[in-house]
Amino acid sequence: MKIHKIMFVVIGLFLLAGIGSTLFLPKEEKKNKEAEIKIGAGDDISGILMDETVKGLEEKYQVSKSLESSSFQDCCSNTAQWALNAKEINVGFYCPHIAKHTIENNKDVEICGPVIMNGETIVYKKNWDEVTHMGVLQGREQSKSLASETYPQIERFSEISQKGILYAMEDEQVDAAILDVTKAAAVPECRNQSLSDNDYISYVLVVDKEFERTEEFKDFITYYNQAVSRLNDSGYLAKVLGVSEDWVKEKNIKFLTLDIKE
Repeated sequence: MKIHKIMFVVIGLFLLAGIGSTLFLPKEEKKNKEAEIKIGAGDDISGILMDETVKGLEEKYQVSKSLESSSFQDCCSNTAQWALNAKEINVGFYCPHIAKHTIENNKDVEICGPVIMNGETIVYKKNWDEVTHMGVLQGREQSKSLASETYPQIERFSEISQKGILYAMEDEQVDAAILDVTKAAAVPECRNQSLSDNDYISYVLVVDKEFERTEEFKDFITYYNQAVSRLNDSGYLAKVLGVSEDWVKEKNIKFLTLDIKE
């Protein structure tokens, strides 16, 4: 009888321990396999912001990224604009000019807010006073306007693809080029000049209105704001870009937080 009583007591303790662990111990958060957050970004500073955001999101959701896709290497490409219209993505990082064009032609999407400021810089090799012909990425109307306003010496611009713009400068087809800071970081031998004397918006977040009303989007904003906090640390961003912290500080790159609409 004593043995039976001891067995019952032991079994009871195991059951209580199991119930207690279920009720009180922290649970491992499972990935939500049904919810898919589909993010689009170019192969530029907005892509770095996307990757930092995804680091947190991947713990909870399936995340489809368009960064690796050749169809979204540049937000100004036709396929990048098509991605939101075709619902291939439900949230994307776009330059202001293309974002405005996108929302004018698609009533199902809207601009959530600005996300990156001062994301471009001018690179050149010769004497700056001799720079009159500037290369700029295709579709970057804002970049041309800012350069013209800041540097009256610029006489003309040539729109060039992302793949060809550095070659055009090396081959002296242009005197200088307006590059995303991630591309400028890859050519440390070049000199840099700020694109504008004032802060300007480089990228905004465009979101599908239906997706914007979901809990998934609220989670996206939470992890996005965490990514912004990390990237606004000049030392952290310098490591990501592979440059010195002084180089980052000179560029005055700003990542902006976003609020959730109630």
